[in-house]
Amino acid sequence: MNRMNIGMVSPYSWDFPGGVNRHVEQLADHLRGRGHRVRVIAPGGHSGEGFFSVGGSFAVSANQSKANIAFGPGVAARIRRLLRQECFDVLHLHEPLIPSASLLALFFSRCATLATFHAAREGGSTGYRLAQPILRPLAGRIDVKAVVSPAARELISRYFQGDYRVLPNGVDTALFAPGGPVLEEWTGGGFNLVFVGRDEPRKGLEVLLRALPLVRESHPEVRLLVVGVEEYASTCEGVAWLGRLADDLVPAAYRSAKIMISPALGMESFGIVLLEAMASGVPVVASDIPGYRAVLEDGVQGRLFPPGDYRALARALSGLIEDDAGREAMAESALARAAMFSWENLVEDVEAAYGDAMSIHGRDL
Repeated sequence: MNRMNIGMVSPYSWDFPGGVNRHVEQLADHLRGRGHRVRVIAPGGHSGEGFFSVGGSFAVSANQSKANIAFGPGVAARIRRLLRQECFDVLHLHEPLIPSASLLALFFSRCATLATFHAAREGGSTGYRLAQPILRPLAGRIDVKAVVSPAARELISRYFQGDYRVLPNGVDTALFAPGGPVLEEWTGGGFNLVFVGRDEPRKGLEVLLRALPLVRESHPEVRLLVVGVEEYASTCEGVAWLGRLADDLVPAAYRSAKIMISPALGMESFGIVLLEAMASGVPVVASDIPGYRAVLEDGVQGRLFPPGDYRALARALSGLIEDDAGREAMAESALARAAMFSWENLVEDVEAAYGDAMSIHGRDL
């Protein structure tokens, strides 16, 4: 495939960690590795080759979370100027139907467009429902539509019909792999569990903290490593609060544990943290929600439990703690499953989607 000039637009500030930006960053890196020119376009104070900042961001509440986005006349002017200067072959727009840099880039774009929709919400989206009449013409301008999972497709297709192909999140299997460094301070004795996520109610950490004392009644050697969250005012014994770790230490945190837990209550379209743990050779115990079922097979790479049910979580954890052979088998299966989602295996599908978008738009590679 010929070298392409790609603009990759994220709606979310590059100053804050999150799944969409991780997807954008890793995909951009792998596309560059295949000879393409990629410029990431996003809010935030980051600077560097291959990145264009549309300006500062502000926080809004969305999907029981905080999103830091940029929108307004100044942002629009910067995006319009950039698109005139760059002459991209294709714009890859992430979440382009929310008020953000992605929506503005779609509005001003005159080149081929691929849109990836990441969000899932079991009860639907009031914002999409109310904005349908305004957004439908813009949605019609997207050349190729993609989602990261069936759960994401269920949400977006409810309001904007179309042919949505699945281009899932990927995992960097060179970074997340077994056998590398661990967190030495936390690997001496005990049985480590790990949680990786933001301090948001929908991530379900409170469910895990209620389950942990039940687990420790029969397994007092168990210790929970919490990554991404500062210490709670009130907590239980056996918890190590590691806060936000540097990117190169997150893989070490996975490798320092024997089980990873993701007890999200919902609104997760895809389990990126599940993939990272699985690629690190760690079995997973996770909520039985649609976005996680796209990644994890119950009883194969780990266990699924009813969301919010801390007693069921405790039972699942205790069962795996007591089953060394079962954990080893799940770890092997997790590695094989994660390899299917490696960026090396996914990037050609993204390139093909770009080619389709350019053909639909009237340009041949």
